[in-house]
Amino acid sequence: MPALHGLHILSLRAFSSPPDPGPDQVCSHQKNCTQKQDPLLARLEALGATCHNYPVIKIVPAGADDERVKQQVMAFSDYDKAIVISQRAAQLAGWWLDRYWPMLPVGIEYFAVGPTSAQPLRDQNVSVTVPESGYSSEALLALPALKTVQGEKIIIFRGGQGRDLLEQTLKERGGNVDCCELYSRVVDSLHREAIAELLQAQSPLVLIYSGQVLDALLEVVPEASLVKLKSLPIIAPSERVANLARNKGFSSVHLAASALAQDMEHSVLGWYTHAR
Repeated sequence: MPALHGLHILSLRAFSSPPDPGPDQVCSHQKNCTQKQDPLLARLEALGATCHNYPVIKIVPAGADDERVKQQVMAFSDYDKAIVISQRAAQLAGWWLDRYWPMLPVGIEYFAVGPTSAQPLRDQNVSVTVPESGYSSEALLALPALKTVQGEKIIIFRGGQGRDLLEQTLKERGGNVDCCELYSRVVDSLHREAIAELLQAQSPLVLIYSGQVLDALLEVVPEASLVKLKSLPIIAPSERVANLARNKGFSSVHLAASALAQDMEHSVLGWYTHAR
């Protein structure tokens, strides 16, 4: 019998489609499209789980005519360091840089929160430094190269409404920091009824990747389903997100080593082994 036979899993992560041929290209919210692109869900289903991917946040890329982004990218050669905070930010940064810099400027150091965030740039043969573990803003800030940034110009490629810890800390360390907002996040209620029906029929394990996803889930789920939702087991990728969930009233919160697919998979397997 497969290791995860009988387990239903609710994933809420928004789909991150490649930006080509333009940054406004997005995938529809079809469940099968998302799962083909999400290595974690594919691995969990191969282990026998039934995965339900219902994003509660929609990623809206900046338009190709966004003047602020255009000006920041055109001035890219002025920076000493560039940081991408997510896979989607890296994909879009790659699209914008390729558009205005067919040959990247020399002398810029690239950083990413983790291997998944770094991969789109590495696929373009860009050398990217990531933390050895942790894969968070805190771990990134602990890198020696980001501890001494006095007088350096730093650009952070990110989405709006994110955490300001990275920006503020680098400024406190003397860096001149600009944030390039490549996309925005908006609450997506498209799957409101599907989530409510799932909660009524099953008791799924819930994968929560960020505080924003958590807040969006609580906004999307009908009030009548909140008690059931908060009783469900949750896998969180960091202590910060785990604490946010506990503070929101979730009673069964479990911690993965990171948001990497293998770490989330390991946590799911560990929880289900003990739960059965």
